[in-house]
Amino acid sequence: MIRFSILAALAVLLSNTPAPAQHMDKNMFLEIATLGDAEQKGLLTVYLRGVLNGLEASNMESLRQGLPQIFCPPSETLLTSAWLTEVLLQYLERYSAIPSKLSIAVIAHHALAEHFPCKKLINN
Repeated sequence: MIRFSILAALAVLLSNTPAPAQHMDKNMFLEIATLGDAEQKGLLTVYLRGVLNGLEASNMESLRQGLPQIFCPPSETLLTSAWLTEVLLQYLERYSAIPSKLSIAVIAHHALAEHFPCKKLINN
């Protein structure tokens, strides 16, 4: 029931928002992650789960096509929205010059690639 309520709230919020504002940028993420109320943090959780699902799908597609993966987490690692929030907060603290309007999904892509680098094969 809680998931349905969160998804319904997310649908209502996004349906009245102009298309360019539907992405979450660095500023919005930081505001919600650090100062947001329970409802906002619930929506952040849903949003970040979607980001993780997209990045995991991209990773699998790269693997399927024989291309390098974006990130290579150990098999026992469980990637959750709460975990990603912490990783993003640390990443943004380390790289404070990241533009404020950059999509948090793009930042998550780079944060995961840095946090879980893939082994590089050396060709002679």
